[in-house]
Amino acid sequence: MNQFYRSKDAANSLEAEADIIRSAMASQRTETSQHLADLNVDEATVVECGTGRRSWRICVPNPTDGVADEVVFAVQGVVTRASLVPTNVQHMDHRKALRLTQHVEMTGFETGIFEEAMNRLEMAQDIFAQHFCGLPIARLLTPNGRSGRILGASNRLFTLRADCPTEQGTEFQPGMDPLGALERLKSEELIHGPENIVRFYKRTTDKKNGRTSYDSAHPGIFRPGDIAEMHASLVAIRTGDKKIKVTCRLHAMTLLDDTFTKLETQRKLLRGRYIRQNFAEEQAGPVGSGTAKRSI
Repeated sequence: MNQFYRSKDAANSLEAEADIIRSAMASQRTETSQHLADLNVDEATVVECGTGRRSWRICVPNPTDGVADEVVFAVQGVVTRASLVPTNVQHMDHRKALRLTQHVEMTGFETGIFEEAMNRLEMAQDIFAQHFCGLPIARLLTPNGRSGRILGASNRLFTLRADCPTEQGTEFQPGMDPLGALERLKSEELIHGPENIVRFYKRTTDKKNGRTSYDSAHPGIFRPGDIAEMHASLVAIRTGDKKIKVTCRLHAMTLLDDTFTKLETQRKLLRGRYIRQNFAEEQAGPVGSGTAKRSI
């Protein structure tokens, strides 16, 4: 985003989008799928997952079968950074592959709902503090950027087999691995499993009948400035120095509106064309003079 991006208009559009989606989620709310601004973890418990690289997640009992399901929240924002398609993996070894992630960062331009969501995120982390009573916990930070607080979420592309001995490997999402480089990084110890999948969608509205649909999309469509929706969850992991760190695990991204990034590009192109035209006129000199300025 630069001087050609209409931040104020984007902020107004984001606030309107978030308000509509938040209201819709409230009307059909479930404990395992909530808007982050309304996240309620009063009935939740912390459940340990994995064997080797241990992790803990916020879960609630499923009313159907009583099995503990992970709490996933939704939040809308403007993309500030998107690293969702792995690059430079042709010559990567299996050891480094474990650190490969899909990562995205979003801001709310200090809009009301986004700020509510960030405050609720701080409160939700207290459940880990209660679970690990007495242990130091590195909380998930939401640093201040030029456009307000920033929320980042990521998900690893690979998992150690030792951490999920019963899981079966799965294929990469369409468009993720066109050259098969990621597929070659799989091994007996390293798998791409269901936990590593991040799904991507794009919302489209039919101009004739006004119907809205959500279609599967390529992860490369997300650009800084797009209004998008993130689905994520809070996870606590044990780090190499045996400390507890809270992270945000990315589950899905939906592109809601790319109008402002398209407009930014158009304004930038028009500005460049205007500058080039003026430069050409200056080089040509006054009309009818018969002389042209000498270029340097």
